[in-house]
Amino acid sequence: MSEEVNNDEQADARRPGAPALEKGLDLLEALAAEPNGISQKALAGRIGRSVGEIFRMLGVLEQRGYVTRHPKTGEYSLSLRLFQLATHHPPSRRLQQAALPVMEELAAETGLSCHLSMVSGEHFLIVAQAESDRPMGWSVKLGAVFPFTLDFVSARVIAAFQRERRRTELVAVLARQSKVPADGIAPRLETIATAGYDMAPSTIVAGLVDMSAPVVDHSGQAVAALTLPFLPQRDQNRDPAVALALLRDAARRISANVGAATA
Repeated sequence: MSEEVNNDEQADARRPGAPALEKGLDLLEALAAEPNGISQKALAGRIGRSVGEIFRMLGVLEQRGYVTRHPKTGEYSLSLRLFQLATHHPPSRRLQQAALPVMEELAAETGLSCHLSMVSGEHFLIVAQAESDRPMGWSVKLGAVFPFTLDFVSARVIAAFQRERRRTELVAVLARQSKVPADGIAPRLETIATAGYDMAPSTIVAGLVDMSAPVVDHSGQAVAALTLPFLPQRDQNRDPAVALALLRDAARRISANVGAATA
């Protein structure tokens, strides 16, 4: 075992980047997909490495409390350590901090309110909201919860900008909640993903045009949808294309604030 470990460590040393960190992250991500535990050999196969490559790394993760090993089967599982770290800085709070200044600018520039939505099970909730300074307008309440259906532009955008597996899961939710066949949803989401946004007349409020753009993480997956209900007004914002351009720019800026790659 020791000779195999040394050879693997030498191979790691020749790789660019931070191979030890990459190895540790690969292990954590693989373990996260195995709630019932997994053997060392199976885990090595899962991430495409040898047992020797992961032997010491698993020991360190176990020593630091990120991984536990079953006393009888020897299978490895994630502990609650990562959850404990996450609770110190909840994602929704980080997202709010990154988004609110940009959203307030968007509301001021367009004279319209905007809101930020995140998925939660078979619903989505409004985690941030910015009002315009105009005396009249249309807005969605902070903390409001809506069913994850095709009626809502926020739901469509969140579902469209996902990797294949997650998108399939959300398509199933949309189909179930909207009572429509799943095979008719995927093409619509693909069109949205290609365009980079969604814009359509509101199915809830007559006269509104709903427009939404994704807030994405480093992998390009949507963590939220930034949505602007467009209400034409006589003296301002007659052109929805102008508001859409401002909305998409705001979504890009928020995405950059939460760590998305920038072009």
